[in-house]
Amino acid sequence: MKLSKLSILIMFLLIKEIALSQNYVKLGKLYWADHNLNVSTFSNGDEIKEAKTPEDWQKYFKQGIPAYCSMYYNAKNDSIYGKIYNWFAVVDPRGLAPEGFMVPSLNDWMGLRAHLNYDTNCRCMPPILPSAQKLKSTHEWRGNLKGENIFNMNVLPGGYLLNDGNLEGRFTQTSFWTSTPQNAAGVIGDSYTTYYVMLNSDKTDIRYDNNFDANGHFVRCATGEQLYYFSPFVPSLEEDSDSQEKEED
Repeated sequence: MKLSKLSILIMFLLIKEIALSQNYVKLGKLYWADHNLNVSTFSNGDEIKEAKTPEDWQKYFKQGIPAYCSMYYNAKNDSIYGKIYNWFAVVDPRGLAPEGFMVPSLNDWMGLRAHLNYDTNCRCMPPILPSAQKLKSTHEWRGNLKGENIFNMNVLPGGYLLNDGNLEGRFTQTSFWTSTPQNAAGVIGDSYTTYYVMLNSDKTDIRYDNNFDANGHFVRCATGEQLYYFSPFVPSLEEDSDSQEKEED
């Protein structure tokens, strides 16, 4: 039996969607990773420098070198939390995200926020459960606002890296790079020029801020290559600016 081009296309899309669903969650317009990025090479195979100490982290930033580190500089943590990257790694033209995927922009994150804050059952506001609570893991978060992990995104409170190379916010927050610099020129190294998003133990919503490029954040990749004929409704975007125990040797 000869298959039509349309049948082949439909089969291809179904197979691709099933494969993606094993590691990615379809929310709104995009597929979002259910884990933090954990790669030590760019998409072309070139190695990314590993910062093994806080001093390494500071050195690589001052020299403008793309770099990553493990939580508490212990590679045993990578399989659970992924790696922490500097801004140079995020914007390197060789590509930090795997082929076919991307480091989401601020608009992508705020679109996700809007989608999650819109109750698709009653199509009304306010939401029954705000965005951050739907994404946070059900464990590790300290405080009263525990996560529900409704979509199996499993966002853990891994904190973020200060510009001196030390971890901050473990068990109470986590943060992710966006691909969006605040200034139009995208100058790397200027203070407070780059947007990142954060989830906090005392906040129910996804928030964003801009911070030192010298800081380190996790990365959640996404892809938008699929054709969504039946995508959930996503409202128009309005920007509203409003840490497992550590492994030690």
